[in-house]
Amino acid sequence: GWGIRCWECNSSFDPRCGETHFDSSTLDTVDCNQLKRDHLHGMEAIYCRKIVQRIESEVRTVRGCGWLEERKAPVGGCYTRTGTKEVMITYCHCNHDNCNSGNSFLASVGLATALLLLTKLF
Repeated sequence: GWGIRCWECNSSFDPRCGETHFDSSTLDTVDCNQLKRDHLHGMEAIYCRKIVQRIESEVRTVRGCGWLEERKAPVGGCYTRTGTKEVMITYCHCNHDNCNSGNSFLASVGLATALLLLTKLF
């Protein structure tokens, strides 16, 4: 069947996939259920993801499909891990078509949070 559609790219191999220079007009999305992952034994993709890896001064952005439940952040959320040797990874995931495009993803999360806080105040 048809599944969630996500951007699938890696800025190390395609500069159009970058964090600050993402070019959605020339990149295609993929139907995640059409991607075969033998080690997942026929599981369907359940979300899109965007991973930003910062290693010293180099930044790599990886966008793709996600199959396994993410427990560290709510849907539409992100979390960051910091490692040794100046390594930092920010991981975001969302569950609607083409939602892993770029900064609008993070902006919509921030807007939703702000609106929720405002409704609780008034």
